[in-house]
Amino acid sequence: MLKAALTGSIASGKSTVLDFFKSRGVATIDSDKIVAELYRQRKVQEKIRQEFGSIERKKIAEIVFGDSEKRKSLEKILHPLVVKEIELRFAELENQGAKLVVVEVPLLFETGLEKMFDKVIAVHCSEEQQTERLVGKQSLGEEQALKRIKSQLPSNEKVKKADFTLDNSQGLDELFRQAEKILGELKWLKEL
Repeated sequence: MLKAALTGSIASGKSTVLDFFKSRGVATIDSDKIVAELYRQRKVQEKIRQEFGSIERKKIAEIVFGDSEKRKSLEKILHPLVVKEIELRFAELENQGAKLVVVEVPLLFETGLEKMFDKVIAVHCSEEQQTERLVGKQSLGEEQALKRIKSQLPSNEKVKKADFTLDNSQGLDELFRQAEKILGELKWLKEL
């Protein structure tokens, strides 16, 4: 089974691309959904409450995007559990005969998880577009949006490290055209 990571900075369009791959019959894993599931587990809630005094995700986001040490504390709680769950899902998909799986991993390079994957796809767009999307969709102020963008590895660094890139600055039709081409290349690689 070919394992491809889908990464990119916040509000770059990763989820849109993941949905596209899923619509084409590709097995997909969304690590953000795994995190949401973890937040509902009592053990995880207790650890987060001890560290942050709350389990409210919005409140925690405000804290971690303003304090890199607090962000690292949250990552220490969540990332090993996310990795374990991805590995379990890999095993399930392999048993089901999946030939290709695409996993959305926003902090792939920041956490060193690229070693888990055969190929990396990076989605990127301009910082202005990211800011606009965060302000529009998540009702953040521009300052908050920029804090979140700056807390991650810059898009151009992710693009340099990736095997494939998707430019999400020219509309959905163009994004999907590029994604279709990459899907063809991934399927071809799987046949080798």
